[in-house]
Amino acid sequence: MNNTDKTCPFGNKECDTSCSLYILPEDLNETVRNKLASIGVFDRQKGICSFKNMALCMSRYIFENSGGFR
Repeated sequence: MNNTDKTCPFGNKECDTSCSLYILPEDLNETVRNKLASIGVFDRQKGICSFKNMALCMSRYIFENSGGFR
């Protein structure tokens, strides 16, 4: 394990491994990785920022539960 401090580069357009919020596919077990990929919020091969992942999950939840509004 690398003991270097990580920072969160919110100013960057793409989150990378230098960010403490970056999720590597290897950090997740296969079941979680597959479930997130099946709903389209995670790529099994690339990592993602955890904030972006939460936003995508909540957007999906809102979309699926907003059919009852008239």
